[in-house]
Amino acid sequence: MNILFGGNYKVQEGLVLCLLSMTKHTTEPINVYILTADVTEINPEWKPITKTTIDLVEAIVKSKNPQSSVTLITLDNQFNEWVKNSQNKMSFYTPFAFLRLFAQDVDLPDKIIYLDTDIMINGDISELYSIDISDYEIGVVKDRYGKFFINPKYFNSGMLLLNMPAIRESNLFERVKQMCLTKKMAFPDQTALNKLAKRKLYLPRKFNEQGDLQKDTIVQHFTQRFTLWPYFHKINIKPWQIEQVHKVRKNFAYDDIYEEYYKIKELGLDYFKPAKNKRN
Repeated sequence: MNILFGGNYKVQEGLVLCLLSMTKHTTEPINVYILTADVTEINPEWKPITKTTIDLVEAIVKSKNPQSSVTLITLDNQFNEWVKNSQNKMSFYTPFAFLRLFAQDVDLPDKIIYLDTDIMINGDISELYSIDISDYEIGVVKDRYGKFFINPKYFNSGMLLLNMPAIRESNLFERVKQMCLTKKMAFPDQTALNKLAKRKLYLPRKFNEQGDLQKDTIVQHFTQRFTLWPYFHKINIKPWQIEQVHKVRKNFAYDDIYEEYYKIKELGLDYFKPAKNKRN
């Protein structure tokens, strides 16, 4: 089973929590691929994922199955050049969200699940991986809000089941990159993917649950949400904001994962230091 992530050092806590929750529910070997880049030339805060984190997540996946692996792919030069010229480098998201679009340019398995790092796994993700997408470019789940306010078929890009040969054949990610390079958009690569991907397999909500945890949820995505109570406002709570996950989202399903996370944290690894002041 192949899993793809992308990001800078600020996603490291989410990466660890996601893999802790994933390995809880599957005994299969997991081959993890992580895309990162050093973009400090443009912004001093845009640092890559650290070697300490890679060692840690490798230990996590191998502790559950010794056949699992972690591969770090660094895209410094090509990603820096793209970011410098992009109309969307200062969008709602950090530019590291675009790293997934470079999957077409690197050596990856033919079939792979892309996940954002604000995701927790609540079931055996091999159920998602086993879905046949040989006739499609990507497998997707509709966006919680976009399907109402943008287009009934508008999908969320935080979980993508990727058929890499089909993506390369249609040049999908390269075309999305070009669109994001030249056209300013509110939700850049997600909007471009929705516009340009032609062969999409729509999957059940349980594979990218963007609301409250359901009985059948496999993948829970901690996206921004809106509430009317006690007044209309947005809630943007991430899995590593544990107190808020409990207090606001009333979600205690991952407490055993959090206990394991706390034990790792007590080791005092350098991994936890960069984002220390960002955590709630």
